[in-house]
Amino acid sequence: MQTSRTYKLLLSDQGIDLFLGCHCRLAHLVRAFIPYGVTLAAAVTFLESLDPSEIAAEVETRKFVRSCGTQVHFVGSSARLTESMSKIKEKLSNSSEFGSLPSVGKLYVVALISLEAAEDRQLMDAYHRAVR
Repeated sequence: MQTSRTYKLLLSDQGIDLFLGCHCRLAHLVRAFIPYGVTLAAAVTFLESLDPSEIAAEVETRKFVRSCGTQVHFVGSSARLTESMSKIKEKLSNSSEFGSLPSVGKLYVVALISLEAAEDRQLMDAYHRAVR
């Protein structure tokens, strides 16, 4: 049995739209009603596949700044998400791309932005890896 936990997202109105857009797109592609946590898991799984330079570049965008916010939202997802985020943070800390690492909450926003830009095939691959 897979354990779950709750993850905190700090989003602006634009960040909420971003999350819901990713969620709707993923649900359409898998042709099923899916929990919000599956969308977050797919986004983090996709983020794992990116190079630190791609993640660093996304942190510099206006979309990133505008998507981060103060509205607190909780999403239940697999406890594996914590392990994935630890791997991502380790990969980023071993790179020369960051003076200081973004918070986990900010990395969730980068994950969503990256997932939004992914091709359908990449999105489905991340989904399948996230739910296995």
